[in-house]
Parts: sequence; C-alpha cells; structure tokens
Amino acid sequence: MKGIIKSALIGGALFASSLASASVVVNYDSNAAAGEAAFMAFLAGPTVVEDFNSLGSAPSYGTTDQNSWEGHAASYSTNVGTFTLVTAGNAGANLHNDHLMIESSKTGEFGRESLASDDSDFWLDSNDAKVVTWDFDNITTAGMNAFGFFMADASDVGATLTLLFDDGTYSDSYVISPYLASGNMGYVSVKSSMNIMGATLTFNNSNGNDGWGIDDVTVGRLPEPGTVLLLGLGLLGLGAARRRVKA
Repeated sequence: MKGIIKSALIGGALFASSLASASVVVNYDSNAAAGEAAFMAFLAGPTVVEDFNSLGSAPSYGTTDQNSWEGHAASYSTNVGTFTLVTAGNAGANLHNDHLMIESSKTGEFGRESLASDDSDFWLDSNDAKVVTWDFDNITTAGMNAFGFFMADASDVGATLTLLFDDGTYSDSYVISPYLASGNMGYVSVKSSMNIMGATLTFNNSNGNDGWGIDDVTVGRLPEPGTVLLLGLGLLGLGAARRRVKA
C-alpha cells in the first residue's frame, strides 16, 4: 500500500500542471477536532474567518426552539460569502419557514447547540431547509482555494444531506447519510487546485424535517506542495471509502 501511495504522489507531482484545473475534493470527518486540525495543517498564509457572532439582530427568546432565535433572514452576506435559503422545509409551527436562522445555546435548535461554547457564541442554522446555497462572492476570499467549517446535527432524523461544491467547470460532492446521533458534530473541508471565488457550495437535504448548523468557517489557501499532495491522493480514488458523486 505504501508503494502505491508513493507512486500516486510521484504521479501527482509529475502531472500537477495538467491536472490542477480538475482537482476538487469535498470531505466530511465525523471526528470534528481531528478534521479541523488536519485541514488547518494544510493551509499557508492568511485566512478569512466567519463565526456568525455579529449577525444576531432582533432576537426572540420564546418558549420553544421554533419561536426563539438571535436573528433570521432569507440570506446572509458574510466575510466568507453569501448564504441563501433556496427551498424551505416543512412549515409546521415554524414562524419563519423561509428564512435561515442565527441561533445560540440560549435560543436552541434541536441538537445544534453542540456548536456553541456559551450563549454569546452564535451559529448559522438551516432552519430545516431542503436547499441552501453558499456563494463565494466576497472579494476577501479572492485567490483562496480551500475552506472548512464545523457542522452539527446533520442527518439525524432521516434526511440524506448532500454537500455539492461546483466552480462552474468541476464539481465534487459528499453524501452524509442517516441516521447519525442527535447533536452529532463533524468537520467539512473542501480543497481545490483552483480559486474558489465565484464557486457555490450547495447543501441539499432530502427532506424538510431535518436540519443542520454550521460555525467557525475558515477560508484559506493551500501551498503548492499541498496542492500536489491533493492531486496525488485524488489519483488513488480514495472516494471508495465514502459515497461521492463526481462530475
């Protein structure tokens, strides 16, 4: 196996220039701390971060999770791009079914509280939406080609959550299947050999009664050796260890 990996990495180095435009890898690590550490170890140079803590506005502290929030809107423009609720989930007792939510441990949201270290630590919540998009349209991330974030409570009720990254030419996706434990937390990372400016990450949930939250987003850049390593690992077809849909 070591020989195969070595050969793949050498091959990646030899053909990096020709393969660079075709390399995108989306990954989800169920060990959130290990996933973040591995991702951060790849980065070099400055990063752009978003913790959503400044986005709370007109909070409501009701008697249930569905009538409590730090803020809500159809879309949020952030340091790392624009998040938009495209297709709403089940309405039920949800007062703002067509809006994304900014939540905290004080407002709660059915297990996503694992993202918060205290009641002033906010996160972005899907509000059980079926489709949410994240457009990389903030100029501060220009020239960067990798990002990662914590994700909580995905696929615990029965939905299959597909994370699809698409830069208009190449794409890769990761499928998170049910049933994970309520309050589960993992780390999502996307590494590309191309500039992510203008790209989109789509969160596609198979039903509208299963939500997720994200927090502590980091956008940065892979150094050239990291890009070569990414390409080499791509040659191994490591996607066999997970359900990946590739364009």
